[in-house]
Formats: sequence, structure tokens, C-alpha cells
Amino acid sequence: MNDLTSEERSTLSRFLAERTGRLDIFFTYAIYFVPSLLFGCYGMWRGDFAAVAIGYVVMVGLVVYLIARQGRSNPIFRSAIRKLLDQGSAEEAPAPNPPPAA
Repeated sequence: MNDLTSEERSTLSRFLAERTGRLDIFFTYAIYFVPSLLFGCYGMWRGDFAAVAIGYVVMVGLVVYLIARQGRSNPIFRSAIRKLLDQGSAEEAPAPNPPPAA
């Protein structure tokens, strides 16, 4: 683990500290989409096109933010995993791909 940069170690630590239960993941991301969804529903209920548009734009902005965040951390994560695999046994064969979902 000595070859990892501080950014790679930080990314791996964040990944390992993330919640993994379905309900935990839902509530982690609900903070992003529930307020704008409620705002859009309120706008539809009141017939206010501006409220619907604001709710939609905020939701799209949050999705773009989450995609960009993943796009920044993915190369760092892959680099750290590659270094860890290279430090391990190079003689081991890679694991087979999982079977396709039914």
C-alpha cells in the first residue's frame, strides 16, 4: 500500500466506509431527489409550470453532479486497485466474469 497516493488512499477509504444496505443507499440519495420531486409535484398540483420546471432542472442538475463526482473518483479508484493487484501476486488468474442476469 506504499505505492498508493494520498488521493488513492482517500478514495479507497471513502469507498470502504460507504453504506451498503439498500435502505441506507436509498436514504443517502433521497436527500438529493426527494425535495425537487416534492417541489415538482407541488407545482403540478397547483398548476404552476415554473415550480415544475424548477423541480425538474434541480433534479437534472443533481444527476449531472452525481455523474461528474463518479467520473472524477472512478479513475483514481481503478488506479488504486490496479496498483494493489500489481503488488499482490501477478501469477493469479483474473476472476471469471459473473453470469449474465436472468
